[in-house]
Amino acid sequence: MSARAGWSATQIGYCSNVHPARDVAGLRASIVEHFQGVRRQRGLALQDSGLWISAQAAAELQTPTVREAFFELLRDCGLRLTSLNGFPYGQFHQGAVKAEVYRPTWAEPQRLEYSLQLAHLLAAALPVDCTQGVISSVPLGYAATWNQAQQQKAEAQLRQLTAELASLHRHSGKKIILCLEMEPDCVLENTDQAIAFFQHWHATDPHHSYLALCFDVCHQAVVFEDCYQSLQRLLQAHIPVGKIQLSNALICHLPFSDRQRREQVLQALGNFAEATYLHQVKARNIDGQLLAWADLPAALQALEPTQEQCAELRVHFHVPLFSEQLLLAELCGSQQALQQTFDFLAQHPHFQPVLEVETYSWNVLPEVLRPDSQQGLLQGIAAELHWVEKQLRQRHLLRLQATSLESPAHVL
Repeated sequence: MSARAGWSATQIGYCSNVHPARDVAGLRASIVEHFQGVRRQRGLALQDSGLWISAQAAAELQTPTVREAFFELLRDCGLRLTSLNGFPYGQFHQGAVKAEVYRPTWAEPQRLEYSLQLAHLLAAALPVDCTQGVISSVPLGYAATWNQAQQQKAEAQLRQLTAELASLHRHSGKKIILCLEMEPDCVLENTDQAIAFFQHWHATDPHHSYLALCFDVCHQAVVFEDCYQSLQRLLQAHIPVGKIQLSNALICHLPFSDRQRREQVLQALGNFAEATYLHQVKARNIDGQLLAWADLPAALQALEPTQEQCAELRVHFHVPLFSEQLLLAELCGSQQALQQTFDFLAQHPHFQPVLEVETYSWNVLPEVLRPDSQQGLLQGIAAELHWVEKQLRQRHLLRLQATSLESPAHVL
């Protein structure tokens, strides 16, 4: 194992889209109250970010005085800005977000403007010992409303983006990479689609090294991918992965023979149906056919009156990483997918993307599982980060001390 292999505790951050932050004022409050609170619970002097900056906040931060005051706050709170979540554009907590989270798509000019604002912010905020940062973004758009004209517009805008990122790199010495995040029911949903897109991209964009993948473990588990094999295929195809979002999908095992128990399980699963986020559902029937529903209520409605022979449902609901059983024995997390991911990292020590916990749905968990206070939420997030450290330590991937150079990602 090379001297650089692994991650320090400082480099293991979490995504702040779990915290409402509409504007710069909300973002500042979140950093002081939430990020700093989690960092202190972990006993760290510094903690890398997975900061989500909304479009409104990004626009406000274009004002030099506002930006400099924000950077000063980051330093004061021990937050190293090395990664951003540029997926949600606007409100992510109020009202029904659902499929609106994919708007604007990469075919719309607002997505390009927003992403470039984030890139310039991140380049200016990177610590002096970091030369590279990553931003996760929408996987082009939502497949149900996508067409070839949108695909062409999206690719044209992404070429504008990579050209600008190359220019930013030349002038600042900081390389910012945009990472498209595969997600169920989106244009880029699975590894086959990602490989096809990036092979096309590498052949057509002279600045292709500024575009990579964000690999979300929950998302790939929902579409029944083996995460070790998926990462292996991406590596073999020379598809760059800039960020891995460590997340845990909800899995439901449905009994066939016991109708009463089946109804109890479906009733318990119904406690996860909520009005804010989209919770795509995938299943395989006894013939191996992949079944899909756009949201959990649709899946429940389809399954309750039938005896559809689905032994297992996989739900796009980010449950806490350490969750093994939820409400009933038949409801659990996709921790096997997380283990596959950590095992891949252990077997490929030269592969060191940003690692970031992303459990944005703490506040919409069933009431019995939901933190009952702000302090309880921060304790839960800290527990997730400690769980990740344990997984890395078991595989000799947790560096005990930070090195002098803490670059956030080595995209391969």
